[in-house]
Amino acid sequence: MKRASRCLVALLLLASTLPSWGQTEKLPTGAQVIRLEAFPDRIELVGPFAYRQVLVTAHLANGETLDATRMVRYEAPANLVKISPLGQVEAVGDGTGEVLVQLGNQSLRIPLSVRGVRDKYSVSFVQDVMPVLSKLGCNAGTCHGAAKGKNGFKLSLRGYDPIFDHLALTDDVEARRFNRAAPERSLMLMKPAGAVPHVGGVLIQPGDRYYEMLKLWISQGVPLDKNAPRVVGIEIF
Repeated sequence: MKRASRCLVALLLLASTLPSWGQTEKLPTGAQVIRLEAFPDRIELVGPFAYRQVLVTAHLANGETLDATRMVRYEAPANLVKISPLGQVEAVGDGTGEVLVQLGNQSLRIPLSVRGVRDKYSVSFVQDVMPVLSKLGCNAGTCHGAAKGKNGFKLSLRGYDPIFDHLALTDDVEARRFNRAAPERSLMLMKPAGAVPHVGGVLIQPGDRYYEMLKLWISQGVPLDKNAPRVVGIEIF
């Protein structure tokens, strides 16, 4: 018992030394920024759920570069986008403008274009719903992607079988996991939103991009698009 307690204390001390998710960073002591560079150099968002991650590089006086994405301050028109302290830009309304990026006495402006926010959007199970379930951890091995699932609900591990997952969500337990007439009363929304007890905790809230995407998919009749395009490549910047 004492050994277990010592291990727990050690883990807590280790966790306290790690950077928290969403924690901003600071420039190294003495570093002098002479120029900022952003990728992409132009932001174009199309559709109600569109978003883009901005990456900012700081060029220093000594010739070195560093990732300043979590060091800079972002400003953007609130009627067009909302932008997190970590540089993730989400569409809010149609229009054009700029995203201002500042660090010390250096700044740059990124052209911004947003359109189609009010357009009708057909949610794809393969391209939209499955990635959301993966990002929330629903189909991880520690959750419903486990060999036997969790609490009577099983998904394919990391979403490798969309057809199996669609059946699990729409056919199991007499289709009680979704409610077309009142999507917000669907178990697959109420549980991760904390409206009913959920061992996995609260993962989304009404108004969140993921919540609204799942709600729209349910209201559209939980369609399955088996022939949706798949990922064919990955680029790292």
